[in-house]
Amino acid sequence: MAFHQAYGKVVHRTTPLHGYSAIHLVERFTGGRWELAAGLPRDAEEITEDAAREILGDAAGEPSRFALAPEAGTTGGLSAWPDRLDSMIDATVEWLRATAVGSDTELAWARYQSWDHDFELDTQEALRDTASLLSRMVEQRARLAARAEMRRARDVD
Repeated sequence: MAFHQAYGKVVHRTTPLHGYSAIHLVERFTGGRWELAAGLPRDAEEITEDAAREILGDAAGEPSRFALAPEAGTTGGLSAWPDRLDSMIDATVEWLRATAVGSDTELAWARYQSWDHDFELDTQEALRDTASLLSRMVEQRARLAARAEMRRARDVD
C-alpha cells in the first residue's frame, strides 16, 4: 500500500488487489472514510505512512477492502467467475435500463450549455462507457467459458 497527497491535504492510497497484485486500486479519504477513486490526481505526490498517519490519524492504518481476502467460504478462481460474472452482467443491464429512461427527452429539453444539458451529456457518456464495459464482460465470459471447457476436456483425457 502506498499513500499519496494531492490538493493540499487530500490523501489517496493505492492498494494491490488481493490475489492479483498487478491491479492497484485507488482510494481517497473523504468524509471520514475511504472511498474508491477513479485514479490518482495529476499533482499527487507519494508520502510516507507516517505522514499519512499525521494527517489522518488511525484512518491511515485501516485495512483496504481491496487488500483483504474474500470472506471465508467464498469460492474463488475458475469455480467462481461464471456466476459472479453473470451476476455483474445482469446488474449492469438493469442499471443501464433504469438510468437510460428519459435521457433523450431530458437532453432535448435542456437548454444548450446549461448545467442540465451538461449533466445529460455526462449521463449519456456514462451510459455509453457502461455499455462498452458490458460488451467487454460478455466477450470475456465467452472466452473464459471456452478456456474452462478446454481445461475440463484436457483433465478428462
